[in-house]
Amino acid sequence: MRIEDYAGPEELKRLASAFMTVVLGLMVLALFVFIVVPGMRSAGAPAAGEGGAPLGANGWLDPVEVPAAKGYRIPPVDPKTLLTPTAQLLARGSELFARDCAQCHGALGRGDGPAARTLTSAPRDFTRPEGWKNGTGLPAMFKTLSAGIPGSAMAAFDTLTPKDRMAVIHHLRAFAAFERRPEDPAALAELAKIFASSSVAVPNRIPLSLALRKLEEEYRTPAPLSLSPASARLIRDPARAAAWLQASPAWRKSPAALAERACAGAPANGFAVSAAVLDAESWRGLYAELSKGGRR
Repeated sequence: MRIEDYAGPEELKRLASAFMTVVLGLMVLALFVFIVVPGMRSAGAPAAGEGGAPLGANGWLDPVEVPAAKGYRIPPVDPKTLLTPTAQLLARGSELFARDCAQCHGALGRGDGPAARTLTSAPRDFTRPEGWKNGTGLPAMFKTLSAGIPGSAMAAFDTLTPKDRMAVIHHLRAFAAFERRPEDPAALAELAKIFASSSVAVPNRIPLSLALRKLEEEYRTPAPLSLSPASARLIRDPARAAAWLQASPAWRKSPAALAERACAGAPANGFAVSAAVLDAESWRGLYAELSKGGRR
C-alpha cells in the first residue's frame, strides 16, 4: 500500500503544503522561545557587579536589597543654615513630605490624604491654626516630628536627620494660611544648640538577604560538644551546653569567667552541678578545649 493509492496528485500537493506550513511555524516559534524571549528578559537587567550585588541607591527592583554601606557620622551643622528656609531645604522637604507624610496629611497638607479615613484621630490640617498639640513654632514642630504625639497616629520621625526634619518643617509651614506667633527666642536658642552640638550616627547598611543569612548563622543550633573523657564528665547535657556556650560569649574572657557563669547556670545550662568543686587547673583545661570548638 502506498499513499498514492489513497490520494491523488492534487491532494498530495495540498498535504505537502500544509506540512511545510506547520514545520515553518514550529521553527519560528522555536526561534522566538530560545532567542527573542531571553533577550527581552535581560534587556532591562543591570550589569552584574562584583559579588552580584544589586545596583542603584535602593537596589534593583527590590528596595530591601540595597548595596552594603559602612556607617558614618554627620557632624554638627551651623544652625543658621537650618532655621531659615532656603530653596534647597524647601525642595528636600517637598520630596520627604510626598514620601512620608502625604498619605495621611494629603498633598496640600489639609489632612485629607488617602490613609486619613483609616486613622483613629484625624491628621493635622496644616493650613489651619486650630488644634496644634505642641504649637506652630519651629522648636515645637521639631519636637513633634522628633518624638511624635503619644496617643495619636502621629509617629516619631527621629530616623530622619535633623536637617531633613527641618526641611520637612519648612515645607509644612508653607501650607499655613494663617499668621503664626513670633518665635520664642529662648526655645529657638535651645534648638540651635541641638544643631550645633549634636552629630548624627548613620548606621551600617547591608542587604536584607545578607542580614538574614547572618542571623541564620548566629542562631544555628550548634552540634553537641565532643570532649575528652576528663572534660566530658563535667557536662550533663552536651547539646544544651553547646547552645548555652554559643549564646553566652562572656565565658570566653577567661577560665575564671567560664567557671563563674557555668556554675551559676548549672544544671539548666547543660553543665553538671559537680563542676562547682573543680580546681583552677581543671577549669583551664576545659576552657582550652572549649576555646578550640569543643570538638575532638
